[in-house]
Amino acid sequence: MSAPIGSVRSDLSVSRLSLFWLGSLWLAMLHWRWTHLPTGQGYDPTPLWLNRFQQVSVVWLALPLLLMLASLVGALRLGRPRPQDRQAPLARAWVAYLAMHLGAFLWMVPWAWLSPLAQQYAYAVWVGACLWPVRQYLRWRFQPGWWKWSLSAFGLAILGALIYAWVFHPAPSVNGAVPLLLRANLTQKVFWLIQLCLLTPVLEESWYRGLLSGPRPTRLILSALAFGLVHADPSALPQLIWLGLVFGWARWGGGLPAAVLAHALWNGTVAVYLLGA
Repeated sequence: MSAPIGSVRSDLSVSRLSLFWLGSLWLAMLHWRWTHLPTGQGYDPTPLWLNRFQQVSVVWLALPLLLMLASLVGALRLGRPRPQDRQAPLARAWVAYLAMHLGAFLWMVPWAWLSPLAQQYAYAVWVGACLWPVRQYLRWRFQPGWWKWSLSAFGLAILGALIYAWVFHPAPSVNGAVPLLLRANLTQKVFWLIQLCLLTPVLEESWYRGLLSGPRPTRLILSALAFGLVHADPSALPQLIWLGLVFGWARWGGGLPAAVLAHALWNGTVAVYLLGA
């Protein structure tokens, strides 16, 4: 039995009104974050790694190049995704996402006295809890060949980051988590790595690729833009948008687990890149 026409129109009006007000507040939040960026030059371990690479055998340097080449060939062979999952309704996905972000401000007030690491875990609790009302749109299925999509996306992420760094020479990232990770003791580093390599990939992929994204280019681009902008990191913005597109490609080709694994591999690589120097 179909819903009355008046009821459908009423639901659409509520959704549009919610999107308008929540979207306006979200843009205001983004403006505040981008105007209150951390000061300083950031941390760039690239010179240290280049100095080490000059003393390393060419054979070892060839391994990551072969990985990226294999990823590119694999991506070309996989081609355009043929999604087996349905995308979440656009209006409901964005309303849930915007409400989650704006509600985080109120949720984080009681935890302001905690350390930054503890605040990260408190924030993860909120982000995860907000997924419960929209859990029916998250399909954690391992589609055939999901690992191929994941590894190809990971290789494309690294390839894009290297090309971006080589061509544009961006300023070091001003991500506030970087100095905290570098100054942490061993126990804190373990919890930071759990946050970065497990919780963050699961939660971010659930929101950005599980809900906001879709197999069509428009939704892929919109979700990737939101993913990049919300990090408030100017020098890393093009790279973050690229990651959003690549992880979205993996999600709609290999399923949500493929995007999560690619994201976890990327974050783990970044952690090694920072800590290893």
